[in-house]
Amino acid sequence: MQQPRAPEQLDYASLGFRFAAIAIDTLVLFLALVVIFSIAAATGALDLNDPALSGGFSLDRTAPAWLYLVTYGLIFMYYTLFEVLTRASVGKLVFGMRVAMDDGTRPTGVAIVVRNLVRLPEVLFWYVPSGISCLASTSNKRLGDLAAKTVVVRRRAVPATTTLWAAGALASVQRGPAPTPPPSLPDLATSVAALKTAALAVAGAHRSYLHYSELELVRPDRPAGEARDYAPEYVAAWYTLTDAVAAAQRALAAAEAAAASVGTTVQDACTDQPDLVRLTREFEPYFGATSDDQVHQAYLRVARGETAI
Repeated sequence: MQQPRAPEQLDYASLGFRFAAIAIDTLVLFLALVVIFSIAAATGALDLNDPALSGGFSLDRTAPAWLYLVTYGLIFMYYTLFEVLTRASVGKLVFGMRVAMDDGTRPTGVAIVVRNLVRLPEVLFWYVPSGISCLASTSNKRLGDLAAKTVVVRRRAVPATTTLWAAGALASVQRGPAPTPPPSLPDLATSVAALKTAALAVAGAHRSYLHYSELELVRPDRPAGEARDYAPEYVAAWYTLTDAVAAAQRALAAAEAAAASVGTTVQDACTDQPDLVRLTREFEPYFGATSDDQVHQAYLRVARGETAI
């Protein structure tokens, strides 16, 4: 009989894990370069005894230009191909990390190319700018992530003693009593993981509706006056948003019930998931919306940045 998997959650990958992954990737790239240079030496395209390839730095001794092209081209292709295929390089796979867009969706091809083009100057400076950027970012983003609007997340098991919310994150949400699930910590952890997924879905749906709302406002063929002829993409984005809000509200109710079953509350417990707290604070108006009009008012508040982040 298959054993049930332990509850898991996604966190922003820490600076330590990111540099550990880079160390493994650097080893893989070094071995690949050794193979390439060995083949080049065997075919006579590269002289390993050339003084330009050994000894101290000198302006009159430079390595062939193609060596730089091969080295940096290999770095770019390695990270780009692996992230397109698996969302992670070998080092990231070892530590359970993945690349994602800011809203939690799969990274686009353009985003992967951008983040790895920016990687090249970061490599040139031994990733020092990357480390500084990660320390300054609440999402542990390096410069390439900032440019591509991506983030690196890490999947980890939820320990049994983990508490599951920050004080006051959802203090303004008032709800009636919800059915109490069986008092087991895996149910509590699973409920919070589901709430995190639902909150990410709200964030993605909000940004999609914001995008199509802006397009609707400047649509050249939009009828004047009171005529209602919305673009189908705009209508679909609205229904996606309302569905995501309803799902997030159900997930919150389930998390509150699970928390109550083990003698705690969602509001009063604490957590080591700052990204989840940030999501619920940024999109908090949606959690209290009980009608389409209130969902639209919540959308306007979030779009204007009137929520605390």
